[in-house]
Amino acid sequence: MSNAAFAPPLPALVGAHPQLDEPAAPAPSTIPAPEYHLRPWVQARAVGGVAALGLAAGLAGQDWALARAPAGLAVGCGVFMLATPALVVGHQYLRLRAAPGALVAAVADAFARGGVVALGAAPAVLWLAATSDMGPTVGLLGLLGIGAFALARVLANLVDVERRAGGSLEAATGFSLLWTGLAALIGLRLLFAFLF
Repeated sequence: MSNAAFAPPLPALVGAHPQLDEPAAPAPSTIPAPEYHLRPWVQARAVGGVAALGLAAGLAGQDWALARAPAGLAVGCGVFMLATPALVVGHQYLRLRAAPGALVAAVADAFARGGVVALGAAPAVLWLAATSDMGPTVGLLGLLGIGAFALARVLANLVDVERRAGGSLEAATGFSLLWTGLAALIGLRLLFAFLF
């Protein structure tokens, strides 16, 4: 009798060695996309809020304060335009998984939320500017506080975007912290340049 009669069938050999089988494709992420405030009217309200806060701080009667009222808008636009490309390039260089569009949306959402907070704070700063000479000081402190809030929100958004894409949370957190620090330095430098 030949040896071929005792050979096991070919399909049994393939299934008996799981290390030879092709790895299964990862399951698609079922985490829903984040709800970002990217509608045009929300963005316009955010820009108007930062402008209103600067204008309210400048209405205390001091010409220097009124001349520096657009500083908040200049800082926000400068940080967005100077730091966001570094975010996208660094993210791709580290081979993290979130899409570039999701990163830009995460940053835009944080700035929109900061602008809405500025819109809410503008009436209080306007009242202080009309009744005392504390308007510019409170306006500057408000801009710094809202900037810190926006950067903290950016950090949370970037980590959340990477988590939803199925990437490494440790790498995303570390890179987001570095980028947030860079954005804060750019913002402080621009604020110093516009105010002094």
